[in-house]
Amino acid sequence: MMQEEGQVTGHGKEGVWVETQRRSTCGACNARSSCGSGLLSQFSRRKPHRVLIHVPAGEDLPMVGERVVIGIDESAFLRSAGLLYGLPLVSGMLGGVVAEQLAGAGTLAVPLGFALSLAAGLMAVRWHAARPERQALYRPRLMRRLGMDAMAIKAL
Repeated sequence: MMQEEGQVTGHGKEGVWVETQRRSTCGACNARSSCGSGLLSQFSRRKPHRVLIHVPAGEDLPMVGERVVIGIDESAFLRSAGLLYGLPLVSGMLGGVVAEQLAGAGTLAVPLGFALSLAAGLMAVRWHAARPERQALYRPRLMRRLGMDAMAIKAL
């Protein structure tokens, strides 16, 4: 289970809004002074991410300002990444190969076959993600409550 700590920022109809801060792993790396990713992370603004977390009926909603841990199943994350990136790419390459076999190399049909197959793969991913029974698999869940943050208590 991949987990991230966040803070409840509001309540919605289906659950709570949780804000997480993107963390960089560059502080733990020995090559941080010579790494391009480390330099980019120093200059990029780290915007917080807001996520709606479903809270089952009958369970107490965390209070605004409360620190929580949210998580998503690793296998669901890997499946969704593979589907999102792999299916359109594979379908596009297959479309290009089929177009080359049918029309011959060097024709306009090859890039057109690739583009049409890529678009078909993207539409298949969109259709798959829109199915309601699949959406629950890819949603982060509330794992545990950590309590109120000291800064949030002062603001109340």
